[in-house]
Amino acid sequence: MIVFRKILCISIIVPFLAFCSGCASYRFGRLPSPYINDHPAPITQKDVSVAVEFLSYSQADSTFDCEMAKRKVTPVFIAIDNKSNAAYGFRKSDTDSSYLPAEEVAKKCARSTMSRLLGYGFLALCPFTWIIFIPMFIAEMINCPTINSRMKNDYITNEIADTTIGSNRSISGVMFVAPLSSGQLFNVPLVNRETGERLVFQFQSNQQGAVNIQPSQEKKEKDKKKKEPKKNFGP
Repeated sequence: MIVFRKILCISIIVPFLAFCSGCASYRFGRLPSPYINDHPAPITQKDVSVAVEFLSYSQADSTFDCEMAKRKVTPVFIAIDNKSNAAYGFRKSDTDSSYLPAEEVAKKCARSTMSRLLGYGFLALCPFTWIIFIPMFIAEMINCPTINSRMKNDYITNEIADTTIGSNRSISGVMFVAPLSSGQLFNVPLVNRETGERLVFQFQSNQQGAVNIQPSQEKKEKDKKKKEPKKNFGP
């Protein structure tokens, strides 16, 4: 009798707790600062500065309330500040061919009543739990579309736009790409709208998700060290 009561309690409490921490718990977090000076290593060319931050999976999970690793998506935050007299064009598709629109990422992260049911495992097969499951599913079927709509709106609103950045203007936002390997280059090309000149800002991804220096600068430092004469400390 005692064992039966324990099973009954578990059958009721576990689904209830799972429900309370499920669909209705969506919350959009905070993205990195939109101000270029708040980033540790922006790159500047011809009075145009670009900063990039590769969000780690833990950062992505807390910001977007979605396990991006399972969806094979990496959020990259970009901030561009144009202090020049020219206007420059920016397009996400020019930055990375694996670019995923925010709307598509929102679909990957959308809450689903069926996936939640499968997540309960054997509890979903227990007849006692259906006393709780039935009203839960009705509530979720009502709440999930609202949650998914809000998620989609948050993702799209915070996505960096394809636009022309005028003189003394700045833009910032996130773009979603396929997972980046450590050390992989990430280019941000900007096109001068008047002359057609391209400025390419290069960053290097790493496992920590921190901003990296421009590869060309890193190469110059290595070349400089190679040219320095070796000091002889012997007799």
